[in-house]
Amino acid sequence: MATGNVANKGTFATYSGANLNEIFYEPVFRSDDIMRNYRVIPNVKHKMNVFTSAALTKIVQTYTGCSSSSQDPVKQFNIDEKTITAGRMRVALEQCTDEFFGTYIEEMYKNGVDVMNLEGTQLADAIVNRAVKGIAQDVVRLAWGGDGATTNYNQMSGWMKLMGDDATVLNARTEYSAVAPTAPTAAESLGILRKMYDDAPAALQQVPAADKRIYVSPKVYNAYLSNLEGTSADLAITNQQDGVLVVKFRGVELVPMYEWDTILADTDPAMFLRGGVNGTEGACYCAVDNLIIGSDVTDPEGSFKVFYDDLEEKMFFRGYFKLGVQFLYPSLVQWGIFY
Repeated sequence: MATGNVANKGTFATYSGANLNEIFYEPVFRSDDIMRNYRVIPNVKHKMNVFTSAALTKIVQTYTGCSSSSQDPVKQFNIDEKTITAGRMRVALEQCTDEFFGTYIEEMYKNGVDVMNLEGTQLADAIVNRAVKGIAQDVVRLAWGGDGATTNYNQMSGWMKLMGDDATVLNARTEYSAVAPTAPTAAESLGILRKMYDDAPAALQQVPAADKRIYVSPKVYNAYLSNLEGTSADLAITNQQDGVLVVKFRGVELVPMYEWDTILADTDPAMFLRGGVNGTEGACYCAVDNLIIGSDVTDPEGSFKVFYDDLEEKMFFRGYFKLGVQFLYPSLVQWGIFY
């Protein structure tokens, strides 16, 4: 009869087959919720004309008798027109399948003649998931920073470009002095928010707080939090909505715009330019419905898919969709920058 401690001897056994492993992907964070923080028009085929009409004020006059003449034509019900151009966007990625040879990911491959086709596998699902999140991040970056000219920003004109070309918005911008404009303090961050709030047009001030946002650069957001920490305001102004921290200033939600850091490092948008120098910290106080994203979710050619090509022995990701932005009224936006 065989003798010996089987359990003890078994501890030295090794196994070279499939191992339990996990892929750690670099996180893709989105600085804001597109559907909640902007007005999305989902049926823009290519171009949509957006019509606006200024508010009618000072139109009541004393009746002095019948008259065939109308009031000042400037005060008539005038219609202005803006255009949203939703250009066709494309995402084209590819990966040679031999990239994963000799790694545990090869365990995910199929069997037989279709061995290198990753369609329907966990890895293909991960590729689609990562790409779609990257697209969502790029939509925010282009919506704000697109300028129609700079590499990686020439797909369209974004809000910074459109507002920078509007003299009313640009000239009304709040400029706030800081000791170090690239690193505003807690007091300076609170100060610019107060001044922007006070400088804002009357039309914007009358919009309900829940229908407005203050979009801020990350450093301004973090510095503003310092004003709340350790005070009663910490509980009064911040709360949790669906598990997400919500920070408010005078009832208006602050949205940290992490994509602004990317934009300002790459380009010189007019809204941050002062004296030929591009600023890096600032804020935009705006009504949500004033910022429009136009797309075409019903476009039959709009799709995101992963497929394998036997000839090239590569996995491909392809995405097609339409995208364009516009803003409506200068009276519903107030910018602020540090200098």
